[in-house]
Order: sequence, then C-alpha cells, then structure tokens
Amino acid sequence: MLRTIRKNIISRVASRHIAGSETADALHVCRWANEKGFYSILSPWAGANEDSRTMFERYKFDIAALHSENFNCYVSIKLDAIRYDFSLLKELLEFGRMYNIRIHVDSLSPDSAPAKFRFFEKAAEFNKILGCTLPSRWQRSLADAERAIALGISVRIVKGQWADPSNSRVDCRKNYLAIVQKLAGRTSHVGVATHDVPLAEKALTCLSSLGTYCELEQFFSLPLNGIGTAKKLGCPYRIYVAYGHPGVPYNVRFALTRPRIAAWIVADYAFKPKRPWHNTIAVSC
Repeated sequence: MLRTIRKNIISRVASRHIAGSETADALHVCRWANEKGFYSILSPWAGANEDSRTMFERYKFDIAALHSENFNCYVSIKLDAIRYDFSLLKELLEFGRMYNIRIHVDSLSPDSAPAKFRFFEKAAEFNKILGCTLPSRWQRSLADAERAIALGISVRIVKGQWADPSNSRVDCRKNYLAIVQKLAGRTSHVGVATHDVPLAEKALTCLSSLGTYCELEQFFSLPLNGIGTAKKLGCPYRIYVAYGHPGVPYNVRFALTRPRIAAWIVADYAFKPKRPWHNTIAVSC
C-alpha cells in the first residue's frame, strides 16, 4: 500500500513538471518566455514504450516547429531515446543544420558519458549546432570540458542527479566552478544551468570576465529565481521546457538531500501553484 501511495505522489508531482503531452503545449510556454524577453529550450521526454524511430520523428517535428517560430529556442535530446543510433543522430543534425536549430544532448547516467563523447567526435562536422551537458557531480567532467573545447561544441553545466560512481564525495559546487574556469575564455557558448543563484552569479561573472558568451538556464517548472541575477549581469535568461512523458526533474532520493528542492516539490504537490503562462491563450502549432 505504501508503495502505491508513493507511486501516486511521484506521478502527480511528475505531471507538474511537463508542459503537456504535445509540442504545442511546450511551445505555449516558450511563447510566454519570448514575450518576457527570455530564451527557451524545447525538450521532449520519452515514455518507456516509445521506440527510437518515434522519438526521432518527434525531434524532427520539433526542429521544424521551432523554425517557424520567431524566438530563440533550441532542442534538447537524449541519446537513449534514439537507442544510441548514430545514423539517426547524424540525420537529425543534418536536419537541424538545414533549419539552423541547435541540438543539445542532455546528460544521462555516468556510464553513458564515454559513448556520448564518441558520438560527438564522429559528429564533429556539426559542432556549430551541437551541444553537450557536463554534470559537476562527476569528476570526469573536467576532462570532458577539455574534449568539448577541442570539438568546438557548446556546453551546459549542471550539478546533475547521479553521483560519480568512482568518487561519490565530489564537491559539486566546487567542481562546478572548476569546470567554469576551465571553459572561460576558451569556448564560445556556455549555459549555466542551476537554481543555486549564488553559484550561478559566480559562474556567469567568471565566464563574462573572460569574454565567453554565457546564459543562465533554469527548469521551467521550478521557481524562476535567477531572472534578477541574469538581468543584473547582462546575461540572457533561458528556460528548459519539457513535455511528453511525466518525470520529476530531480529524482526523489536526490531531492531528499537538498532541502530547498524538497521544499519546492512538497509545496508544488500541496498547493498546485498556478504558472504565469496559464494566464495566456495557447496557440496550436
């Protein structure tokens, strides 16, 4: 019974962290962001039973949909959704290059990182529209930052959900700034993705001081607490908008170690706060 209750709670919380089931739902939030002067990220989340071809076609549909919109947005994908099929990734990158839409690869578990970077090396010709995510909980991310610099691809830095299996005691805040310092002045585009505002301010200040273009990125359904910081530092503000299969942006076990995140999740479950884009009219894509 307790397992059923826990599952129902997680399902309800998860449903609050996607814009809806379809591209049009996510674009509604992206349009709201654009009206506010923010940038956005469109991220389809796959269900357990969705095959690689279905997700590939969804990614292509989203790229085409963004091409028809007049705002700054890119698509964020997961390689496991296309079953690590390089032929599908290459076709997707060709499609993105044709429409000039950036394709960013989200991080997964630590054991997926080597395969991900092998894919990046094979796709080096698409470096202008390709991006990768570096979790600061992983010790290897410092070396991966060097690989990203050499490949000329854009980078998003996150704290990440999964601990480093080789060193679970990595200080994620300290390593976050170490990754920032390695990238600063040596790459063209860095997304600082965090709801830890003091950390974001240090990262953005470091990157900007050495002439690296940087943005503050935050998950759309969590408190958008970095808008003032981005404005103060003169950096673009971008929101990550997920749609498709419900999922919690931070797994429950991880959230319990982060009091602020746990409080956000509890408040979201208990009070169902109305999102600002709920006051605008959705337009079908």
